Amino acid sequence: MKNWRYMVVASALVGGVFAGAAESYGDTVSIIGTGDIMLGSNYPSDAKLPVKDGRELLRNVKEILSDADVTFGNLEGCLLDSGGQRKPCRSGCYFFRMPVRYVGYLKEAGFDVMNVANNHNGDFGREGRESTVRTLREAGLEFAGLEGVCETARFEINGVKYGFCGFAPNSGTVRVTDLGKARRLVAALDSVCDVVIVSFHAGAEGKSFSHVPKKTEIFYGENRGNVYEFAHAVIDAGADVVLGHGPHVVRAAELYKERFIIYSLGNFCTAGDFSISGVSGYAPIVKVYTDRRGRFLRGEIISCLQKDKTGPVLDLAHSAAKEIRRLTLEDFPGTGITISEEGRIERTEGAGARVEGAGAQVEGAGARVEGAGAQVEGVGDSVALAGEIIAYSKTLLGKPYRRGAKGPRMFDCSGFTAFVFGKFGYRLEADCGAQVKQGERLEKEALREGDLVFFKGRNRGSNRVGHVGIVVSNDGDGRLSFIHACRRGVIIDRLERSEYYRDRFVTGLRVLRN
Repeated sequence: MKNWRYMVVASALVGGVFAGAAESYGDTVSIIGTGDIMLGSNYPSDAKLPVKDGRELLRNVKEILSDADVTFGNLEGCLLDSGGQRKPCRSGCYFFRMPVRYVGYLKEAGFDVMNVANNHNGDFGREGRESTVRTLREAGLEFAGLEGVCETARFEINGVKYGFCGFAPNSGTVRVTDLGKARRLVAALDSVCDVVIVSFHAGAEGKSFSHVPKKTEIFYGENRGNVYEFAHAVIDAGADVVLGHGPHVVRAAELYKERFIIYSLGNFCTAGDFSISGVSGYAPIVKVYTDRRGRFLRGEIISCLQKDKTGPVLDLAHSAAKEIRRLTLEDFPGTGITISEEGRIERTEGAGARVEGAGAQVEGAGARVEGAGAQVEGVGDSVALAGEIIAYSKTLLGKPYRRGAKGPRMFDCSGFTAFVFGKFGYRLEADCGAQVKQGERLEKEALREGDLVFFKGRNRGSNRVGHVGIVVSNDGDGRLSFIHACRRGVIIDRLERSEYYRDRFVTGLRVLRN
């Protein structure tokens, strides 16, 4: 039975990320997702099993995992005590065969549903898969992901009907590469369930593949799927929460049609032959809150680490959250969510809007852009959006300057501001003399984060605008910092410390409106 207690101790440890964590009633649904789980292999002998027979691997995160309506994990291997037909291998293969009794550790820790669609589920052939299915079913855990065996699962918790399905590129699994079948399975679940959860084990592996490439990934000659296309396809078909894993490192999160996607949850509890050095040791727990129709409300990333083979522990430095935040800003700027360094995931109304043409409507935010001199209206929480814009602009620090360059490899001043705001649905003109007409002019003291700041060109005696940047901070007492593209590249300057820019200030401009 789920533990509904509010976790005071854990909340204090992670700096308040858990505030409101126990809200798992009424119209709000809470779903926890974790990455790869391999609790120890008895192949080739029991000598490879973890200390204390693995009983304490999940002890440090048990209360966290228990505090959700649904808790999910990817079972990276089969549950089988002995035997099985080992998969063919030429060299350098790994084989994961967990003792059947280890299913009790998963159940006790709070897991409700397991993905079995992955490469290591088939390490010991048909016997291994049959034992895994039988063991999970007898333990009362939900599961899905094997073609023709357990393609989907349906279950009910606290009056909410859930559907679940898992996908992978491997033989015997429901294929992540078969989008037609994926759509059909999800649509069928959506027709009878309130919330549909989709899991996929796909993508290239390792520290060099932390970004979502938005194309088919080929790894060791194998088609590992196009995870971006897949995630969008299943949400189009009716999925509500999409949880990815497989690369053994974390990847970005995205909000698509008000539904939450995380492209990789990395390794979570892997007490075997897994690399857990550096980013491979990041073991996040992602908690997503939705309404009863699956629409994303908010979320949190509880950062954990695997430092040895004794299970995940809470990470007070929030390493996993910071990495997912960084990757999200780089791969999906303007996606509609912000992620704090502590792991809070919040919606940013108006982000991710789409602009088509000079006088086009901005979709998804209720905003409107009309011509070169227009103001952008109705974008929702401009303060939160400004923070996201600044965070993204900082990912471009160090990019070189070139006159007339509009990115993404090189920029001039107006090219930089247009590129950054364009990622968030705002169409700024390509010339700073035109950009200065696209919002509300402000005095220096009134400028805030996310505003534009304009300067004279090289001719100090002229009032003609010749340079533009984005305000990073302003204390209202002359201490203003801004990020811009100049001959030194993309850098942050302090206005009061720069005689050149301090004497050339012309005006500020607010593009983001309340």
